[in-house]
Amino acid sequence: MALEDLSWKPPAADYQHAQPRYAVRMTTARTSQFRLLLWIQLPLFAAAAAGAYLGLLPTSLPSVPHADLAAHALGFGLLALCVDGALGYRPILRRGPAFPPLGPALVLAGAGLEELAQGLSPRRTSSLADFAADAAGVLVLSWLARPSGSADAPPT
Repeated sequence: MALEDLSWKPPAADYQHAQPRYAVRMTTARTSQFRLLLWIQLPLFAAAAAGAYLGLLPTSLPSVPHADLAAHALGFGLLALCVDGALGYRPILRRGPAFPPLGPALVLAGAGLEELAQGLSPRRTSSLADFAADAAGVLVLSWLARPSGSADAPPT
């Protein structure tokens, strides 16, 4: 019997998910930074939504074509980035594939519900183009910002 046989190793299925201890601390610190950004961003989103439904925001931006779509993509993309980071890049299912991630899925669901609610409002109009811009921003920014190959990457 060799000395290697007596040493403890994680089970083969869990070996690929083992992370060094410093990775847990780095992930916790990074998650708390995203939570702080999220607490700053959520009141801004709530104020913008309330202003839009109360008719306090302009309905169009003059001389800038598709600026509203760019604002949708950027706003919801940044929100998805913060929610995903605050949740620690957690997948929807704890076991199984790491895709789809929970944070962007929650933001996409909220964006869809918000677009449906706009159709019920007398001051707002529901638009498939707005939802497509929301989805594009969420998918692109969360994909670009997702850690890969680093110590704080989520297990796959």
